[in-house]
Amino acid sequence: MKSQHRSRRRGVILTPQGLQKLQDAKSKSEHYDNFDKHYTREVLGFRMGLDPDTVAKVFACEIGVDRQTLKYCFQAFNLQLETHDYQFINPDINTQENYTKIQNQIDWGEAPDVSLFCGRTEELTTLKHWILAESLTNEPIPCRLITLLGMGGIGKTWLSVKLAQQLQDQFEFVIWRSLLPTPPVNDLLADLIAVLSDGKETDQPEPFNHKISRLIYYLQHHRCLLVLDGADKVLQECAAPEITRRDCIWLQDTAIGEYCELFKRVGEATHQSCLILTSRVKSHEITSLEGKTRPVRVFCLPGLQVTDIQELFKTKGIFRGKPDSWNRLIASYAGNPYALNRVATTIQQLFNGSITEFLKQKVTVFGKIFDGLDQEFEQLSDTAKATIQCMVLNRQPISFSQLRTKMPSSVSSQELLETLELLEARSWIDAKSGMFSLQTMMIEYVKSFILDEKIAKFQPSAFLDQEHQHQVAS
Repeated sequence: MKSQHRSRRRGVILTPQGLQKLQDAKSKSEHYDNFDKHYTREVLGFRMGLDPDTVAKVFACEIGVDRQTLKYCFQAFNLQLETHDYQFINPDINTQENYTKIQNQIDWGEAPDVSLFCGRTEELTTLKHWILAESLTNEPIPCRLITLLGMGGIGKTWLSVKLAQQLQDQFEFVIWRSLLPTPPVNDLLADLIAVLSDGKETDQPEPFNHKISRLIYYLQHHRCLLVLDGADKVLQECAAPEITRRDCIWLQDTAIGEYCELFKRVGEATHQSCLILTSRVKSHEITSLEGKTRPVRVFCLPGLQVTDIQELFKTKGIFRGKPDSWNRLIASYAGNPYALNRVATTIQQLFNGSITEFLKQKVTVFGKIFDGLDQEFEQLSDTAKATIQCMVLNRQPISFSQLRTKMPSSVSSQELLETLELLEARSWIDAKSGMFSLQTMMIEYVKSFILDEKIAKFQPSAFLDQEHQHQVAS
């Protein structure tokens, strides 16, 4: 997609009654929450998710800002922005010249075409609430860093594009970039800064840390939505580093640490923008910043529902199957749209569109559906592989204490805890209410090569005897 420029209206100030309403709420908060001490511009900026200079403009009522900025100010004190709370700089709103204009710049890079996008209505609604801090969610401040987390093929990339499309009118800049292959972090920063500076800052020789500071400067002074897709490679080095460096063969590269530093600083700094990362793994570096009501969050992407997959299948042809067959098919692949899209082709070509006939073959894993998992699995530690075996054999969600009793005595509680964090960070397991379970697709993947006698690939070999193999097969 090409860059786009749009003219967007920016020029509203608070009315006298709107200003009084905001000042009264601020004074009340200062009295009850701040021991009658006045909030500084910096404190207000942090609370509102805005640059302190922008906060000053709002209270001065002389320089126009956009309505969304006023909305953030009001939401910071649990107020609803009403139409009588603000006015245009010039009340003659029928004349276009009376608006202050800025350029709304959108740079899609190599974002994919998502015209066949299906479902995800609830996910899009939640993410938009997080980013815009809409009053319906009682969000104190908008999110400034979100990780879209999920296994390969679950639809993170497409969701990021669709989300950016639906939010593009709310931001001055929208930039979508792929990190596959991973560019040098300095090149990425130079690219982003060049776009955000409207080409005024290019090929800057400044050191890495200074470039991050320049990026944050623009994130503070403009409403920016940045999407970095495919952050797996750089985040996997930040996921459970002790386990990773001890047992896995990951790329050791200074650039990886610099990416982690970039994400951490964007998550820590106060600004009015949002950075979205898509990844199969969570960042260890920013875990301490995350929280359900914090401006840094993780959104775990589930599989698609039956009706959404049926819409996807319609684009490929005619398929036949009873409701139970559709449910079984989608459950076998955990609603993974990439895997199901490939399966749909097989069902169409070899079974004339009959889902029931395909399911009769009892073959879930075939072809290249799980090729992407092979390398990931081979790089896991023996403890991680043994943990996965336990969970496959247990069949039901299992607690930490239960899992501990089933693991070899050579595995310490600390090592098991680190391993579970690693597996969860890489979307291999789910952790809910203190119980751990393997993703459905992971179970099918592991069972496939246990039955193919590939179990020798991950030792200790004595951990899975013939009786256990029979349990898996059944």
